[in-house]
Amino acid sequence: MTRERVCILGCTGSIGLSTLAVLDEHPDSYEVFALAAQRSVEALAEQCLRYRPRYAVLADHDAARRLEQRLAAGPDAGTTEVLAGEEALLEVAAHPDVDTVMAAIVGAAGMPSALAAARAGKRLLLANKEALVTAGRLFMDAVQAGGATLLPVDSEHNAIFQCLPV
Repeated sequence: MTRERVCILGCTGSIGLSTLAVLDEHPDSYEVFALAAQRSVEALAEQCLRYRPRYAVLADHDAARRLEQRLAAGPDAGTTEVLAGEEALLEVAAHPDVDTVMAAIVGAAGMPSALAAARAGKRLLLANKEALVTAGRLFMDAVQAGGATLLPVDSEHNAIFQCLPV
């Protein structure tokens, strides 16, 4: 059985950490493919050493250089490719090898990568309600056009989702 490959955007925040905890409970079902954070070098380095993702992305370029140096000095040097910037977030969110994307980047900053995942037809676990609030029609059109599966995981929009008829 192949494991589902997961990309976690916002991996060092509370939702990202909770997502990793859930994946830990099902190691035969899920593989961490990519991890992304804003600038939390140490937290992301620890996650890379534990989960050995193919990609680690930091939005901040200086932080990405520090992460790359940190990982190069460790026992798993070369296991994880470090990427930086907005384009890298879009790349991992839409990567053809990713099955599921946890979109947990806070605020409007999370919109472009969530939109990229939707357009690429991913199973999109949306913890960022701003994608729906600020660009609902555009976002839902991208979900439909890409053939994505949208699952709201933030408490407020998940509660509404649960009230809707199937």
